[in-house]
Amino acid sequence: MTDELLNHPGALTGDVRPTASYTLRVNGVERPVSDAWIGESLLYVLRERLGLAGAKDGCEQGECGACSVQVDGQLVNGCLVPAALAADSEINTVEGLSGSGGASDVQQALADSGAVQCGYCTPGLAMAVHDLLQRNHRPSEIEARQALCGNLCRCTGYRGALAAVQTVAEAREAALEAELDAAEQAAATAAPDEPAAAAAPPRATEQSFADLALAGELPLYADSELWHEADQLIPPQAQAEPVVQDWSAPADAVYAAPAPAGWEPTPAHGTAADGALYGTPAQGTPYLPTPPHGTPHQEPGVYQGVPHQDPGYDGTVYATDDYGHQYTGYQATPGHDATPAHGIRLPEDENA
Repeated sequence: MTDELLNHPGALTGDVRPTASYTLRVNGVERPVSDAWIGESLLYVLRERLGLAGAKDGCEQGECGACSVQVDGQLVNGCLVPAALAADSEINTVEGLSGSGGASDVQQALADSGAVQCGYCTPGLAMAVHDLLQRNHRPSEIEARQALCGNLCRCTGYRGALAAVQTVAEAREAALEAELDAAEQAAATAAPDEPAAAAAPPRATEQSFADLALAGELPLYADSELWHEADQLIPPQAQAEPVVQDWSAPADAVYAAPAPAGWEPTPAHGTAADGALYGTPAQGTPYLPTPPHGTPHQEPGVYQGVPHQDPGYDGTVYATDDYGHQYTGYQATPGHDATPAHGIRLPEDENA
């Protein structure tokens, strides 16, 4: 069936995929690309059409970082970026790291620290380290680990790459300090009667094209001297002494309000209370042991073992010998009859 479609007189011949021609600006150079399929990745165009084989084709899924390049100052995976969409962007590859043809300080530090073995991941690591140091001049180890987490290395590991980051950062900082010291010494030895030269615009230090910042920003170290001098020119701000509240108080300070008239101040802790008024013993006074069960109370005027009798009780025992008979000693309330015997019908029962 496929052969019949291909051999049909009306079938299209040749490559029918849409193509486009555009120009890529790579490492500061305009590179034309003609009749390229619009689906080709930036990695493919750099390697196969422009002959820049520094970026490596590792996974084609954006996982290994071997194809890392910069597009408009952002580190990207070249295998995931359509080349046609990068026509108006500034592209930096590993070939542009060294301006004089030799190894850049990043590449040399990776080699010196033992971070290179098979070399397949090295271009991506170099671009990742270069991008990190462009954004952060003094990265910590944690920041360096985060920046390199997208680059896979199965040979040497990452200890050498982390060491290279710190080596380059320290070397660049030392070079900047030496440059500033030389400028200060030159200014100090200048003749005092020599007219002051007009302020020259900031001059970028000698570096590769890939180190130049994009989108109208100043180069990486071009403004370093400016902000260092600005830090020196700005006088230190006088900081006011912090007000420390003294919460301490003298030992004889009294925080309680004066007692009202007729009231006595609270005694010190442990002072025995007035026994006549409260009966509370002093602190630490032992309690009397509880007597055994059944022992008569010995205090006068209290229970002495004699059954208690109400003074109004005359000793009469109220009992009945039969139902209906009045209790002995019981006097019915005037107008009330005695309680009838159990079972006697009452007059009101007749009407029930």
